[in-house]
Amino acid sequence: MVSPKHVMLMFTIIAPSAICFGAVYRVGDASGWHPMFNYTKWASSNKFHVGDTIRFEYNAIFHNVKEVTEPNYRACNGTKAIATYFSGNDSFTLDHPGHRYFLCGFPYHCRYGQKVEIYVVGEGTSPCPSPSPVADKNPANSASSSHHIFSVQFVTKYLAMVILVLFYLF
Repeated sequence: MVSPKHVMLMFTIIAPSAICFGAVYRVGDASGWHPMFNYTKWASSNKFHVGDTIRFEYNAIFHNVKEVTEPNYRACNGTKAIATYFSGNDSFTLDHPGHRYFLCGFPYHCRYGQKVEIYVVGEGTSPCPSPSPVADKNPANSASSSHHIFSVQFVTKYLAMVILVLFYLF
């Protein structure tokens, strides 16, 4: 017979599996961050939630990422950016609902399409955000598979821990 103590322990172990982790979106999917890509279409094909992460990957010699206000986004004006990033691999956790605006500050890049508006849905609208679709179905060719890899690693470690606890208890 299972004691109440064991039931409580099992609940404590199993309950975290209901926790959702935010999805990780690579801006532009396999294409990455560069001019001549339809980021409006890309952003509208995804649903971003509070807790998700967007990742910009690009060649830092030729591009950067600037977070700007809506008027500066519409005007492709990166001179008064909220923040500027230039590492070539910049990630942003979407920590509040609403719109966020990003563009490349290199001359003419924004005008040639290197800008994206991200609309973040507020908390409580979806208990578990879904990951971004993978543009390239071959995981070896796509960084969008990073969310999937993280999920598999987490589940594997979590199941190993549950098995060890069950083995110890019974």
